[in-house]
Amino acid sequence: MDRREFIKSCSLVAVMGLLFGCRKSELLGDIASQFSVPELKRFEDEVKLAMSRAKKSLDLVRVSAPGPLKIPGASPVNRFGMAIDLDLCDGCGKCILACNLENNVPLVPAEDATRGRFMHWVEMRGNAPLMCAHCGDAPCEKVCPTGAANHTPDGISAMMYKRCTGSRFCGANCPVHARKFNFNDAQSLGLARQFNKEVPLRDKGVMEKCSLCLHRLQNDRLAFKTRNPLSEWRGRGVKTACAEACPKNAIVFGNWLDPESPLARLAKTRILYAPREVAALDPSVVFVRGRR
Repeated sequence: MDRREFIKSCSLVAVMGLLFGCRKSELLGDIASQFSVPELKRFEDEVKLAMSRAKKSLDLVRVSAPGPLKIPGASPVNRFGMAIDLDLCDGCGKCILACNLENNVPLVPAEDATRGRFMHWVEMRGNAPLMCAHCGDAPCEKVCPTGAANHTPDGISAMMYKRCTGSRFCGANCPVHARKFNFNDAQSLGLARQFNKEVPLRDKGVMEKCSLCLHRLQNDRLAFKTRNPLSEWRGRGVKTACAEACPKNAIVFGNWLDPESPLARLAKTRILYAPREVAALDPSVVFVRGRR
């Protein structure tokens, strides 16, 4: 490379940096600044479309703070969940895009989008984000014929994609329809992007849903136990992608069984609610509004 080519290359890199390095995602700030603007815009536009078609109502009833899980092998010290503060949330949708990028949620074909059938793990209902409630008494898990839908000892209603045969029984048995079925081969259609290498792309014919960013919890557990092999891991300091992206700090993630968790502290002074459909199923993801 001669001097002229070298200067030309450096100039090109500088211009690209100005164009893309300084460009902010309209919904998510610079969380995905390593991706091209047109690429990211497709995901932003789909989120906007989904929000424009969102249901306008959310029927909430009062619930108690979640306690220890009543399932075999449940942890006596950990039960992870979230609370969405309705006094702070303004329905901006940044949590949806953050979740999509963190978990490689694919786009859908135009025909599906027109019908309002998106793969988003988080969706707007009543101008508030709604996702899997990670019920302690999860009806979805009871009807799964392969055990793909299962509960972790730490309170997460998880999915083992390799076991899923696509029966869709779990989706039909979810009262709020939080599970999504992959009708399309998103990878071959060019609709899937692996923004996050820690989360696998899913195949056509499997169910998927909110995982409470299980990979983040697993990474934190490994790091903690490496440093403190004899101490009890409580998941302190971990945040889900949606909570991290919320500009109003309206989404609080934590451990319901840890008194030092921001989630447990929040529940002491606020009134807790859950969608009527799952209120009796011991949900780990709730809403808060007002004060006691």
